[in-house]
Amino acid sequence: MSKGVIDRIRGGLASQRLDRVMFWLLCLFAAAVSLSVAVTNVAMVFLMPLAIYRLWRQPPDWRGIWYIAPGVFGWLGLFVLSALLSAIAAPDGKTAAMTFVNFYLYRFFPAALVLFWVKDKKQLWILAGCLLASIFLNNLVTIGQAIKASTLLGARFGGIIGLMAQAGLLSAAVPVLTLVLVRQRAGRWSSYGLVMLGIAVAALLLNGTRGAWLAAFVATIVVAVLAARQKKCCLVRMGLAFFLLGGILTQTPAFQARLVTLAQPTYQSNSERLLMWQSAVHAFQDHPVLGVGLGNYAHAYQTQYISPAAKERRQGHAHSNVMQMLGERGAVGAFAFCGMWLYFMAFALRGWLRTKESAYLAFLAIVLGVMLQGLTEYNLGTVVVSKAYWFSLAICLQWIALTRKERSA
Repeated sequence: MSKGVIDRIRGGLASQRLDRVMFWLLCLFAAAVSLSVAVTNVAMVFLMPLAIYRLWRQPPDWRGIWYIAPGVFGWLGLFVLSALLSAIAAPDGKTAAMTFVNFYLYRFFPAALVLFWVKDKKQLWILAGCLLASIFLNNLVTIGQAIKASTLLGARFGGIIGLMAQAGLLSAAVPVLTLVLVRQRAGRWSSYGLVMLGIAVAALLLNGTRGAWLAAFVATIVVAVLAARQKKCCLVRMGLAFFLLGGILTQTPAFQARLVTLAQPTYQSNSERLLMWQSAVHAFQDHPVLGVGLGNYAHAYQTQYISPAAKERRQGHAHSNVMQMLGERGAVGAFAFCGMWLYFMAFALRGWLRTKESAYLAFLAIVLGVMLQGLTEYNLGTVVVSKAYWFSLAICLQWIALTRKERSA
């Protein structure tokens, strides 16, 4: 055997060992998503030099990655480009640059690693399982907090990561777990899914975020109806489940009091959001093309656009993904964001109707849940939610790519 062949074999083995180390660091990242931002950061710090070395030794198949979903990556690229343009036009360039690196390099990084190097469905299952296990453990902590509390009236519980971060995760996790339950009608996965779904719904109720309640409700209905093999049976079961859930909401004073505020425009949280959205519109009117600048919204809002009637005067965002994009990044950013959201859903729906591959529905559940909750909360500005969002979408896309490869073999 020639020296060149031996060197290639050794190089291949070294790459395999490196890939294994990177995979287990990704598992650590996924397992800590809902438990510790610090641990996810540690995992990413170790992953970065390994990924750079791996890129140098053996670059990935860029063209193959692009063809996984050209439209998805095209809209994502347009969205990132809109952020870059807004950063260039921002009055505080340093803040804009740091925000861009944080949001579109650092938070995208674990998702990119999945697309570049995770080429095994078993590994994708493990990563998804670690992510769901992390959310499940935080849900248990949430329930424990509620049990220890003296009363549920006026109280909300967010586990380890906090209210809004948990709300964003559960907006996607509840419909995804529903998908697992509907598609796995029997066996241990069905049992596990039922337990995890029950715990997730309980944690979501105790979290008390009304936007997440509505987002999870709508996304769950859409996913369950699409996924069900027997539509009538599914509708009956869903009706019974929502009847039971409605009884819990209306007969438990704490949940009932929270639910009533949905229709109260004078309730402070509601009125405050309306004022924030008006401020975002005013910022857009003054800066219609690229907004006040990426990363500059908090300063512009607090010094120039905050309403005199606002009571929450230390807010730094618009409490809505769409309104944040409009005020911070102008028409260009808002168009790119809304177009990306709509295309992602169309991509998932078309893929599901064409192939009946569950990964498309999981993709739809994640996008729909997070984006619906994001209508009343800037959840993509939350580090926990944004990391998990892009990471989980990458898992779905890689699963779709591997399934397509298996079918064409």
